[in-house]
Amino acid sequence: MAIAFDSHTRLGQRRLTNQTVNSIRSPFSPLGQAHQLSSSLVKRLWWHTKGYGTVLGVMLLVLGSLMFLNLHWLSRQLLEAPSEDSTAEDAG
Repeated sequence: MAIAFDSHTRLGQRRLTNQTVNSIRSPFSPLGQAHQLSSSLVKRLWWHTKGYGTVLGVMLLVLGSLMFLNLHWLSRQLLEAPSEDSTAEDAG
């Protein structure tokens, strides 16, 4: 008997939960309108975030590449030994 009572209680809770969810999602209730508005706002924001994330990722990649090239160029300039041609011209 306890099992039957337990299953009826769960069924009642499911019905109550489904009714609550349906009333929230109803476009005619103020709570439903707020739910739809927030849902569409989050979807739009997520879409723009993905697009801007891609652009930001490419910009960071370009910036990192330029920094690497600048560091590489500076290290080559600092570590480069003077060539024989340039010393011959300076001497004379």
